[in-house]
Amino acid sequence: MATIYGLPEIQGEPPGTTRIVKVRIIEGRALAKKDIFGASDPYVRIKLFRGDRDDGGISVVQTRTIKKTLNPKWYEDFLFRVNPRDNKLLFEVFDENRLTRDDFLGVVEIPLHNLPTVGPGQELQDKGYVLRPRSSRSRVRGSLRMALGFVHEENVPDLEVQQEEEEEEHDWEIVDANAENDQSRGRSPSRSQAQPVTPQGWEERVDANGRIYYVDHINRRTQWERPTAPSTTTPTRGASQTDAARAQFLARRVISVEDTIEGQDDEDTGAANAQQSATPTAPQAIIPSADDPLGALPAGWQMQKAPNGKIFFIDHNTRTTSWEDPRKQRHQDELGPLPTGWEMRVYTDGRVFFVDHTTKSTQWEDPRLQNPAIAGPAVPYSRDYKVKYDLLKQQLRKPNNIPNRYELKVHRNNLLEDSYRGISSVRNADLLKARLWIEFTGETGLDYGGVAREWFFLLSKEMFNPYYGLFEYSAMDNYTLQINPDSGICNEDHISYFKFIGRVAGMAVFHGKLLDAFFIRPFYKMMAGKPITLQDMESVDSEYHSSLQWIRDNDPVDLDLTFAVDEESFGQTKTTELKPGGKNIPLTNDNKKEYIQLVIEWRFVNRVRLQMDSFMEGFSSLVPRELLKMFDENEIELLLSGLGDINVNDWRSNTAYRGGYHANHIVIQWFWKAVLAMGAEMRARLLQFVTGTSRVPMNGFAHLYGSNGPQLFTIEKWGSPNALPRAHTCFNRLDLPTYESYHVLRNKLRTAVENTQGFEGVD
Repeated sequence: MATIYGLPEIQGEPPGTTRIVKVRIIEGRALAKKDIFGASDPYVRIKLFRGDRDDGGISVVQTRTIKKTLNPKWYEDFLFRVNPRDNKLLFEVFDENRLTRDDFLGVVEIPLHNLPTVGPGQELQDKGYVLRPRSSRSRVRGSLRMALGFVHEENVPDLEVQQEEEEEEHDWEIVDANAENDQSRGRSPSRSQAQPVTPQGWEERVDANGRIYYVDHINRRTQWERPTAPSTTTPTRGASQTDAARAQFLARRVISVEDTIEGQDDEDTGAANAQQSATPTAPQAIIPSADDPLGALPAGWQMQKAPNGKIFFIDHNTRTTSWEDPRKQRHQDELGPLPTGWEMRVYTDGRVFFVDHTTKSTQWEDPRLQNPAIAGPAVPYSRDYKVKYDLLKQQLRKPNNIPNRYELKVHRNNLLEDSYRGISSVRNADLLKARLWIEFTGETGLDYGGVAREWFFLLSKEMFNPYYGLFEYSAMDNYTLQINPDSGICNEDHISYFKFIGRVAGMAVFHGKLLDAFFIRPFYKMMAGKPITLQDMESVDSEYHSSLQWIRDNDPVDLDLTFAVDEESFGQTKTTELKPGGKNIPLTNDNKKEYIQLVIEWRFVNRVRLQMDSFMEGFSSLVPRELLKMFDENEIELLLSGLGDINVNDWRSNTAYRGGYHANHIVIQWFWKAVLAMGAEMRARLLQFVTGTSRVPMNGFAHLYGSNGPQLFTIEKWGSPNALPRAHTCFNRLDLPTYESYHVLRNKLRTAVENTQGFEGVD
């Protein structure tokens, strides 16, 4: 058996008292540097303890040491037998030091009662954990990425399966467990009558208390009594004998499972026992036909017929067997079981349909998609935004030399001006890092967070209201904002107002509050200090985007343009040179790349440079700008404004289809199944990917805007099955290939969204 650390296995204990937890140590990120001469040599020590760290620990193991890095990658797996109710796992990261004691780099403590259970064929879900100090004197930083989950003991790989992976020629050999143990200890494999031979497939073990017990690898059970059976011979290694051994092992495994499941229905118990003890013949491999309505088997799976004629399936990825056809399972593994009275069937052309035996009706749509409440637990989001956010909060600490709280009194009828005078009058911005104590004039009450949250919400609506002329809606819709380049005409104190707004935004991030406003993507890119591209313009100004795209793809010499642009402001046309002397520099095929980049910088950066610099001056006085560099533009939107309320039913009801797709198309069913299985962050990412923002209009998806006015969210059939989905933000359109399975669609969609690319990509 694979090595299982932790608690001993005790025969006769109540079911569920102990469980097997699988731990995968993946990597560390941005660890603290303790060695002044170079990077660290980190390793992880894993300790299972009963609940009190001072109890000495039940079991302690550690990973290998990775040399000279602050971002080590281990990818090591460990198995522990634990009591989920009482035990915890402690992960300590150390820097190996040969001269003195190892340096402490951080610790993660994980209780076990809430871990998920991983079924056959399923992967552990990895997650990032921020490293914590052991005391106030510990200097730690960074995170540890791991995956943990309970596994069924029958899915733990045994000796024969491990042997296949370790041996270079992938040979199989069935040997007597005790004989092998004797050889490893240097003794002869032969035994005297005082030491009877353990039957083939059994193993003798010793628990933590020195008691001997026996493991039956064939039936996957244990017992205290020594098993008795006629001695068997060990076949020698060879090509045909190796195949026979493999077949015997698999057949024994399958027959034992079948006897366990169906033993109660077997009228002839003696015949069943005789069948189990007899040497089975090799299972017969079966290849699904090309016209099989369920299609091909998933990668790594094989179909075989057991000696008794029953079909079973082998998953070589996890080295497990199953009676359940994985092609059926993959349609329902995400959403759990069907509602009572429903059945899933496969049509002759391979399409899946559903039968409602209660109403005696059929339909193409999965009934679980009609009720998100039964969609099961959301799939954890794979990106590390949560880790970044935790690291940011670690860095944002209240200074020690400021008062305990900052008090601000405002009147609801004069909220913007009162807040502006109060916040702008603070010379030392560190005072704004104190606990906020907001009081509305004429209202009694203590602010324990709720009043401050309301103040941020109401002030957001005032600050970003286009009526005041500081911000304006983008050219595409009336719910995403951009800086008004003519804000100085509307308000002569506009620069000080932008500094004030920046301070309020910084206060929101520092104190963990949200602003009720969503901006164009270039605004967030400028906050992050990242370059703005032509693609970013698509969701902001479709006319400019189309014009520049045409210039990029064609020879623009006939347009008779120069390096100058005209814009209309309050009824007057103003000409701006993109570079010195630009009015006299003609646009050609040779300099069009420079021209496009200068137009983008003028459109989004140069026209609002003073306003943006003032905003960032105020923001950076509370949140240092270098801390924003670890976030991308989409994550900054989540940081400032949080997650919008995304109603998936409203989303589906107001989606249009093109190119052959329709609401009952199997690929569309898979798409909405993937959306329902996403977490809130991933849904926001998907909406950002297709529409340019995670903001949903106040009146729902029916009021989405595109380049030509109201434009529903649209899914169009496009591309080959090996291509990634692509998005057209100016049309709110997702180009979705016809993928062969739900799992392929989900993975392709996630890859496209996480890479935030709006054009076609191929794996």
